[in-house]
Amino acid sequence: MLRLRPARATDAVKPQQLPWWWRSAPGLFVVVACVFGLLTMSGELTIVQPLNDEAMHFEMVRWSLQQIHEGNVLPLDGWFPYLSLGDAQFSHYQSLPHLVTAYVSLIFGSDSTERWAGYLLFALFPLSVYAGSRLLGWSPWTAASAALVSPLLVSVTGYGYESFSYTWLGNGLWSQEWGMFLLPLAWGLSWRAVQGIGRGRYALAAVVVGLTIAMHFLTGYFALLSIGVFVIVVWRGLLPRVGRAAVVFAGAALVASWVIVPLITGGAYFNQSIFNQGTFWLNSYGAPQALAWLFTGQLFDDGRFPIVSLLVAVGTSVCICRFRSDLRARALLGLMAMSIVLFSGRQPFGVILNLLPGNADLYLSRYMMGIQLAGDILAGVGLVWMGESVIHAVRGWKPRVTAIPIVAGLMAAAVLMTIPGWLNRAAYAASDSASIGLQVESDQTDGASLDVLINDIKARGGGRTYAGLPGNWGQQYDVGQVPVYAYLADNDVDEFGFTLRTPSLLADNEAYFNQSDPAQYQLYNIRYILMPVGMMVPVPATLLATSGRHRLYQVTTSGYLQVVDTSGIIEANRSDMAAQMQPFLGSAAFQQGEVSTIAFDGGAAPAPTLPIGATPTTGAGTSADVLVDAQDGYFAGNVNAGRTAAVVLKATYDPLWQVSVDGRSATPYMVVPGFVAVTVGPGRHTVVFQYVSYSHYGALLGIGAVTLLMLAFGPWLWRRRLRQMFPRRAILLGRKTS
Repeated sequence: MLRLRPARATDAVKPQQLPWWWRSAPGLFVVVACVFGLLTMSGELTIVQPLNDEAMHFEMVRWSLQQIHEGNVLPLDGWFPYLSLGDAQFSHYQSLPHLVTAYVSLIFGSDSTERWAGYLLFALFPLSVYAGSRLLGWSPWTAASAALVSPLLVSVTGYGYESFSYTWLGNGLWSQEWGMFLLPLAWGLSWRAVQGIGRGRYALAAVVVGLTIAMHFLTGYFALLSIGVFVIVVWRGLLPRVGRAAVVFAGAALVASWVIVPLITGGAYFNQSIFNQGTFWLNSYGAPQALAWLFTGQLFDDGRFPIVSLLVAVGTSVCICRFRSDLRARALLGLMAMSIVLFSGRQPFGVILNLLPGNADLYLSRYMMGIQLAGDILAGVGLVWMGESVIHAVRGWKPRVTAIPIVAGLMAAAVLMTIPGWLNRAAYAASDSASIGLQVESDQTDGASLDVLINDIKARGGGRTYAGLPGNWGQQYDVGQVPVYAYLADNDVDEFGFTLRTPSLLADNEAYFNQSDPAQYQLYNIRYILMPVGMMVPVPATLLATSGRHRLYQVTTSGYLQVVDTSGIIEANRSDMAAQMQPFLGSAAFQQGEVSTIAFDGGAAPAPTLPIGATPTTGAGTSADVLVDAQDGYFAGNVNAGRTAAVVLKATYDPLWQVSVDGRSATPYMVVPGFVAVTVGPGRHTVVFQYVSYSHYGALLGIGAVTLLMLAFGPWLWRRRLRQMFPRRAILLGRKTS
């Protein structure tokens, strides 16, 4: 660490005589890094149609905002209807960033607030890196050097703590950005708590780690694992550190219990996509590839001169040399080692990783985040060591040279040394801004034509809209650079085709949609088709309107409710929904309007309404949607059943659906392809499906609040109690510490 050593008698200026503004010099590195982000990333503030996952995140913000306007002061759960046939998204996904943004949007509007949130989180990330490094015990110069390097990271995968992860032209990992900002603080505060440093340490560590969990599950999980690293950095005093770590770990889990408990209790209904199984998403890239990228500089400097990687190598060497004497060095190397294991994945570390709770749902490829953040601080260590070496060499040659010009020169050299990184990131930011500018033009022209048809869809009401899939013509049907299926999501259309964006049990089945099968339009209630002029509609449909180069068609469906016969039982769980459903969707029974009931996750399924071997000659009945409020998870309709049959709501099953038939409570169950249904007898009925939010949030939030109070005041009360019980010992201790 760059710490000016006590001056000799021959020195012209002593450190304590330096002016305050010079003692604050490390802050200049932080300022440079932040200003660079604020200037180069300003194009992200332009309001434009999202190209990537931001479409889903911004849709969640608007859903929260609408709930708040309707009087739901704390919308922690509810039915999110827009993607993959609906999902309990807010209890299955990290939703705190969206809720916080929604509240700020009450003042500034959702579009501006969403853009400013992402922009500021990344541009001001160096502040978090500086603060976290200082909390970890590193000097101001080391922390400031890490902050200086933090905006320069760029990897071969594009999913780390780098600009491509969060920008319009990149991946749009909006929730990860919130977790990214908190992780350095979570590291620093939990380190201090485990080492027993500072008052109020348990409460601060628990609240920041808990918030990290609520902001981004994967980052929060990593923050919890990091606590274990802080325990084992030294064996002396191990048991006290284990106890302190347990307090922080449990405290953070209880603070975040309002997020963790609903996720665990509803975990069986969290889709485990077959499209991720056996892929790098869950298994990552393997140790040979991960290490190859690390040692060739592709995790920090992909596509440019590896200046950050070289600084990481220097910092790693310094920490290895200090391993026996410096706890901070051990902790930093431990965090890097753990990150490499996680990022390497199940080959060869499957035996270890399979022991982690919930490991089947961990996107191990994302844990490059730990490599980059630990590497960032290591780069700061390396940069400062190089500066110290130069200072010592110069003073050995010219003892009377003052510190100020030396350090000033080194600061300028540090910025110049990292020029390849600054130029590379500035060039990327410029290309991002240029692409956004082109998209703005497309939104104002081609997008305006499409908006006419979107408004038409909303005016007509009811039914989903299909504009292709990522695997077919939908990828080429776009407005500017934004596929129309993503454009629809950003305009809050109940659409079908923006696949694999939520953990809905129907997400995989959506990806297998057969656009040439009219029965599947009925099954999914796809009432509207948007296509470019010149394409043939894949099923019989009526042309409703044309605007610019876009055409809107209507397909005849029964609505969100349908009366069907059920025949047969299919066993399925969250990991094989599509594999189990697709054979039935290609069967003759499905073409005749029948569906099967589902024995889900080892549970029992209700008896089918059709007797075995029965072949009906008439339809099971008719239905008409009476009141559909998808935003609030409310679907009501009148049905006329010709015999005992099932009324199906074409929305994803969840155990929190409640159903009433003619005002009396009825038991819902799951049917193909993962919908919620209820059995009715012959005759006319009024059927209401209502999603009821998770009911224990108040208790869980109360537990979190009590936990924080206990962590904040418990140690003080305990010390006070000890002083009362052992006054003589308290006096002696007071003398020793005075």
